[in-house]
Amino acid sequence: MLVALTGPLQYLPHCVLASIVFTIAVGMVDVKGLKGIRSESVSEYWLALFTAAAVPCIGVEQGILLAIALSLVGHVRHSYRPHITMLAPDPSGRWESVPAKPGLETATGLIVYRFGADLFYANVDGFADMARELVARAPSPARHFVIDAAALTDIDFSAGRTLRDLVSEMKGKGVDVIMGRVSVDLRADLNRLGIAEAIGDGKIFPTLHQALGAAGVIDILRVG
Repeated sequence: MLVALTGPLQYLPHCVLASIVFTIAVGMVDVKGLKGIRSESVSEYWLALFTAAAVPCIGVEQGILLAIALSLVGHVRHSYRPHITMLAPDPSGRWESVPAKPGLETATGLIVYRFGADLFYANVDGFADMARELVARAPSPARHFVIDAAALTDIDFSAGRTLRDLVSEMKGKGVDVIMGRVSVDLRADLNRLGIAEAIGDGKIFPTLHQALGAAGVIDILRVG
């Protein structure tokens, strides 16, 4: 059609051409897919709706670029304020992941702490402040503070300095800092920034079970 009938097509009213394009566009709307996004991620659902509305209003290129910008803002926001959790016993005594809250502990003298993003200058203070609060307000004096590093893949220079200071502060209070689920890449960062030296080579492990074992926890199978 475009190759052979380009000339005649130019005489079609714009409203006819617009109707053809509109009909094609309506067929591209995946309502079932939108419902699936909504059931799994409400924020991404609203972003998809915003993009769908922005494209016809301000243009395809501008609408897509705006959606990309908003997506990046959401990613940065999550990195700045990630999920912070800890292991705590449920009514049956089994450990489960719950939002970190001062006044809770994993076991007597033990706190297992999880931070849901890489550490960098913008979020490391939140990491350190919550760690201090958990230790200061623990039901029993904390002896072991285990950092579950499953979500940590990178630590920048500023975060490294803050983490070293936190380890020194914890040790000064008689709290033993241990790290578990440390990947090879993260271990390289810990070595480069001097954090491994501050913690101690014998207290950094590739699995959480090993870290719990170093903390003197015998019943490690209770971890959910």
